[in-house]
Amino acid sequence: MAMTARLAREAGFGGVQVHAAHGFLLSQFLSPLFNQRTDDYGGSLDNRMRLMREVIIAVREAVGHDYPVLVKLNSSDQLQGGFEEAEALRVIAALDELPIDLIDISGGTYFPGASSASDASASGPYFVEFAKRAREVTTLPLMATGGFKTLAQAEDAVAQGAVDLVGLARPLALHPSLPALWQAGECPAPEFPRFSAPPEGGVTAWYTLRLTQLGEDREHESLGELETVLADYEARDAARAKTWNAHFAN
Repeated sequence: MAMTARLAREAGFGGVQVHAAHGFLLSQFLSPLFNQRTDDYGGSLDNRMRLMREVIIAVREAVGHDYPVLVKLNSSDQLQGGFEEAEALRVIAALDELPIDLIDISGGTYFPGASSASDASASGPYFVEFAKRAREVTTLPLMATGGFKTLAQAEDAVAQGAVDLVGLARPLALHPSLPALWQAGECPAPEFPRFSAPPEGGVTAWYTLRLTQLGEDREHESLGELETVLADYEARDAARAKTWNAHFAN
């Protein structure tokens, strides 16, 4: 991770983010559900956050002290027995003493059976209320990512002091220039695609292939109906799985 951070700086990126959310490696170490280790990296929360601390320090040493380093952290895994809000607040308090510049609050885990914040019936930003609680235990700038769909929502979250920055995900997949549009007073409430009874993971698959379009400079093409998109998504994953299985079989 430290080497990747150094390469990112050398390549001209404006900062790096240590991803400790969404069920990836550092997130799994933090979670008592996934981390069943019995050594110095398991058991107590202090032990479970040990690897995250070590990674942050190594990244900072790799990029220097004049370069932005962010940490993305779950407010909750949204899994029974997983990483929950009380522990997340303790981690945020610990991050306050580490050489980082901002905490990006998110939530949820890419794991079968895990609920997704984006599937919730409530509309609006997902983690603003948690960010208010986090504000009480840290002096670091805070960002929340998830559920922001309109300029008014973003402005309100900042105005009430819950966060210092707003993270945009799906809105940027639809309108990559949205921040510039908002600064110009345009497109305050982007139109989002609507899906009728999508299967589990179907909407995420649609946005995943939308990001693929952006990466291939095909952003003005239509993705088509959700059923077609899901078939394309599954075919792509099957081809990737075949490649990976062949690689690791050697």
